[in-house]
Amino acid sequence: MTLHIFLMLLLMASIVLFLRFLPFMIFAGGRKVPEIVEYLGKTVTAAAIAMLVVYSFYGSLEFSTEGFSRFLPAAAASLLTVILQYFVKNPLFSIIAGTALFIVLIR
Repeated sequence: MTLHIFLMLLLMASIVLFLRFLPFMIFAGGRKVPEIVEYLGKTVTAAAIAMLVVYSFYGSLEFSTEGFSRFLPAAAASLLTVILQYFVKNPLFSIIAGTALFIVLIR
Protein backbone atom coordinates (compact mmCIF):
# COMPACT_ATOMS: atom_id res chain seq x y z
CA MET A 1 0.00 0.00 0.00
CA THR A 2 1.42 3.34 -0.95
CA LEU A 3 1.69 6.29 1.37
CA HIS A 4 -0.89 8.19 -0.69
CA ILE A 5 -3.55 5.49 -0.25
CA PHE A 6 -2.77 5.17 3.45
CA LEU A 7 -3.15 8.93 3.96
CA MET A 8 -6.44 8.94 2.04
CA LEU A 9 -7.81 6.12 4.20
CA LEU A 10 -6.63 7.90 7.34
CA LEU A 11 -8.32 11.13 6.26
CA MET A 12 -11.59 9.36 5.41
CA ALA A 13 -11.60 7.49 8.72
CA SER A 14 -10.93 10.72 10.59
CA ILE A 15 -13.82 12.49 8.87
CA VAL A 16 -16.20 9.60 9.58
CA LEU A 17 -15.19 9.52 13.25
CA PHE A 18 -15.56 13.30 13.51
CA LEU A 19 -19.05 13.17 12.01
CA ARG A 20 -20.01 10.30 14.36
CA PHE A 21 -18.81 12.22 17.44
CA LEU A 22 -20.18 15.62 16.33
CA PRO A 23 -23.67 15.20 17.86
CA PHE A 24 -22.14 14.19 21.19
CA MET A 25 -19.90 17.26 21.12
CA ILE A 26 -22.77 19.59 20.20
CA PHE A 27 -25.20 18.26 22.82
CA ALA A 28 -22.65 17.64 25.60
CA GLY A 29 -23.25 18.99 29.08
CA GLY A 30 -26.96 18.25 29.21
CA ARG A 31 -27.98 20.57 26.36
CA LYS A 32 -31.50 19.81 25.18
CA VAL A 33 -31.83 18.10 21.82
CA PRO A 34 -34.12 20.11 19.51
CA GLU A 35 -37.50 18.56 18.73
CA ILE A 36 -36.76 18.41 15.01
CA VAL A 37 -33.66 16.27 15.67
CA GLU A 38 -35.68 13.90 17.86
CA TYR A 39 -38.40 13.71 15.20
CA LEU A 40 -35.87 12.95 12.46
CA GLY A 41 -34.26 10.32 14.68
CA LYS A 42 -37.59 8.52 14.90
CA THR A 43 -38.71 8.84 11.28
CA VAL A 44 -35.63 8.72 9.05
CA THR A 45 -34.92 5.04 9.73
CA ALA A 46 -38.39 3.93 8.66
CA ALA A 47 -38.28 6.21 5.62
CA ALA A 48 -34.87 4.86 4.57
CA ILE A 49 -36.07 1.27 4.91
CA ALA A 50 -39.20 2.02 2.89
CA MET A 51 -37.08 3.65 0.18
CA LEU A 52 -34.76 0.62 0.06
CA VAL A 53 -37.74 -1.74 -0.28
CA VAL A 54 -39.16 0.29 -3.18
CA TYR A 55 -35.76 0.45 -4.85
CA SER A 56 -35.17 -3.28 -4.38
CA PHE A 57 -38.47 -4.27 -5.96
CA TYR A 58 -38.32 -1.66 -8.73
CA GLY A 59 -35.93 -3.68 -10.88
CA SER A 60 -37.98 -6.86 -10.55
CA LEU A 61 -41.24 -5.21 -11.60
CA GLU A 62 -40.20 -4.89 -15.23
CA PHE A 63 -42.61 -6.37 -17.73
CA SER A 64 -40.04 -8.79 -19.03
CA THR A 65 -39.58 -12.43 -18.20
CA GLU A 66 -36.16 -11.86 -16.68
CA GLY A 67 -37.28 -8.97 -14.49
CA PHE A 68 -40.47 -10.62 -13.27
CA SER A 69 -38.76 -13.96 -12.63
CA ARG A 70 -36.98 -12.34 -9.69
CA PHE A 71 -40.10 -10.73 -8.25
CA LEU A 72 -41.60 -13.89 -6.77
CA PRO A 73 -38.39 -15.03 -5.04
CA ALA A 74 -37.80 -11.49 -3.78
CA ALA A 75 -41.37 -11.25 -2.48
CA ALA A 76 -41.12 -14.64 -0.75
CA ALA A 77 -37.75 -13.77 0.82
CA SER A 78 -39.05 -10.38 1.96
CA LEU A 79 -42.13 -11.96 3.47
CA LEU A 80 -39.99 -14.49 5.33
CA THR A 81 -37.76 -11.68 6.62
CA VAL A 82 -40.75 -9.69 7.90
CA ILE A 83 -42.35 -12.74 9.54
CA LEU A 84 -39.12 -13.81 11.23
CA GLN A 85 -38.44 -10.28 12.44
CA TYR A 86 -41.96 -10.07 13.86
CA PHE A 87 -41.69 -13.32 15.80
CA VAL A 88 -37.96 -13.79 16.49
CA LYS A 89 -36.99 -10.08 16.74
CA ASN A 90 -33.41 -10.72 15.66
CA PRO A 91 -32.53 -8.54 12.63
CA LEU A 92 -29.35 -10.41 11.75
CA PHE A 93 -31.12 -13.78 11.75
CA SER A 94 -34.08 -12.42 9.77
CA ILE A 95 -31.89 -10.83 7.10
CA ILE A 96 -29.64 -13.87 6.72
CA ALA A 97 -32.63 -16.23 6.47
CA GLY A 98 -34.36 -14.01 3.90
CA THR A 99 -31.18 -13.70 1.86
CA ALA A 100 -30.60 -17.46 1.98
CA LEU A 101 -34.16 -18.15 0.82
CA PHE A 102 -33.78 -15.68 -2.05
CA ILE A 103 -30.53 -17.29 -3.19
CA VAL A 104 -32.07 -20.78 -3.01
CA LEU A 105 -35.14 -19.67 -4.98
CA ILE A 106 -33.23 -17.97 -7.80
CA ARG A 107 -30.94 -20.96 -8.27
